[in-house]
Amino acid sequence: LPMSSDKLSNVNKPPEGEPNSFVFAIIMCVVCGFLLTAASVGLKERQQKNSLVDQQKNILKAFGLLPEHKLGNDAIQALFNDQVRQGYMTADGVVVAEDQPGTHPLYIMGTVDVIQKYAIPFKAYGLWSWVYGYIALEGDGQTIAGLTVYAHGETPGLGGECEKPWFQQQFIGKEIVDKDGHFVSIGIVKGKVVDSVASQDQYRYVDGISGATITSKGLEKYFKIELLKYEPLSSRLRNQLGSRGTRKKGLK
Repeated sequence: LPMSSDKLSNVNKPPEGEPNSFVFAIIMCVVCGFLLTAASVGLKERQQKNSLVDQQKNILKAFGLLPEHKLGNDAIQALFNDQVRQGYMTADGVVVAEDQPGTHPLYIMGTVDVIQKYAIPFKAYGLWSWVYGYIALEGDGQTIAGLTVYAHGETPGLGGECEKPWFQQQFIGKEIVDKDGHFVSIGIVKGKVVDSVASQDQYRYVDGISGATITSKGLEKYFKIELLKYEPLSSRLRNQLGSRGTRKKGLK
């Protein structure tokens, strides 16, 4: 016998006392959303701290202060706070403690009056992405003390080699001025410096990355742009020390 319409409607109804599946799904969405929000808020402070520590680690590395053995986050922060000070360069090359309109950020070893080394942030476009890092210079305003790259999207094994020690370490000791003490930045050649640059000029060139000419040239271009921003400070330091590192007496 065919079932009545009342019986058919009762077949699709959940048993009394059991939650409707639609209501259950809504409750689960609300609970999961709450848990995800709570987790995000709870991790935000830790994420911010990790980002700060990574920044400090790369600045220490550019200064040559990061030891070979691995340091924990607290040790990195302690070393940074002990050795490094943040400052801002004004348009006339003076380093001040507070950010002001028109200033550029930098990090120094020593004091604003006696700068041993200083590190500047750079942003350079390679083949596929922006490359971010720090360039450190000696207090003479002309000699590179270190280079580090902390973020990029270049191809591993090609442009991605910019993050490798072999590429970064060759910048140490190179100079950003010519023989007369004029700013020229640092050059990155295709291939080997010894094969393409006269011996008397090799002090301001480094080897390029094999198979990544565009990345190399992009780095070279933006290094010059970024270093030029800080020329008011660099030239002032060079004048204090004299051309090619010879101190000029009587200058402060």
